[in-house]
Amino acid sequence: MNSDQAKKLSLPALLERLGHQPTQITKGGKEYWYLSPFRQEMIASFHTSFLGGKWIWNDFGDTGGTVIDFVMRYKGYHHVQEALQFLEAIFKAGMAPSAAQEEKSPQGALFDSVAQVENPVLELKRVTPLKMSLPYIAQRGIDEAVAKLYLKEVHFINTNTGKNYFAAGIKNVSGGYEIRNPYFKSSIGKKDLSFAPGEEGRGVVSVFEGVMDFLTYLTEEKRLRMPEDVIILNSISFLQRAKSYLQARRYTRILTFFDNDRTGELATEDFLSSFPSGVVIPQNQRYSGFVDYNSKVDLS
Repeated sequence: MNSDQAKKLSLPALLERLGHQPTQITKGGKEYWYLSPFRQEMIASFHTSFLGGKWIWNDFGDTGGTVIDFVMRYKGYHHVQEALQFLEAIFKAGMAPSAAQEEKSPQGALFDSVAQVENPVLELKRVTPLKMSLPYIAQRGIDEAVAKLYLKEVHFINTNTGKNYFAAGIKNVSGGYEIRNPYFKSSIGKKDLSFAPGEEGRGVVSVFEGVMDFLTYLTEEKRLRMPEDVIILNSISFLQRAKSYLQARRYTRILTFFDNDRTGELATEDFLSSFPSGVVIPQNQRYSGFVDYNSKVDLS
């Protein structure tokens, strides 16, 4: 990959593969807003825009530039060749639409929810029981029986290249799949929260940032199901969406499993201030010393 090719890559596609989801999409799909990947914040200050046939970025608290500039800043590289090697490696699965391809099929204008964001490049082929992804799941420290109950093997095709892939995935409430394998994480169909009903339905709910944190809890507790309902955010940008859901259903206790970083702290504070005293009970002390619950058992 040379510099000209790299500058034509889609920055939203790169950010998605790095685990960053937009909080808002404007200007007919040509401007994406994100929580800054360079620091912890609750209000999006980082955005990328499609201008002059390529994606450029700007961060109100930092700097800006091309896709190459972003990688050098994000990874702390000092040489362009390092950034090019990184881009080639991260896109080796062939899942990144080019800027030209995105220009032909822009996303719709301002969305009310990130749940409406879809990746048109990835097309679902079939969903089967978990099998080929089990070594990856074991590496993440997750019990096989637990994983098989909640995850599926999601087979899909990259419509740009015609290549087929598979990943472990959990279904979300919009009918899409949140997928991940050792090389990337993304979504097929609409991105949204995931929900697992509790066995007892007792007005209690647990809220996890990611599916691996949820599966870690079950593994550690040596159980297959939760007595209470479970919501998995799948992205911290769904925090407000989750709050609306919880407030409408009037849960009497909300157990939060947010990360032990600044973003997680702010999310916890947001929840504590949004519900009556005593309703929200943070659980992050369970994995004190680790950034998230899965890091406590991850063997990779």
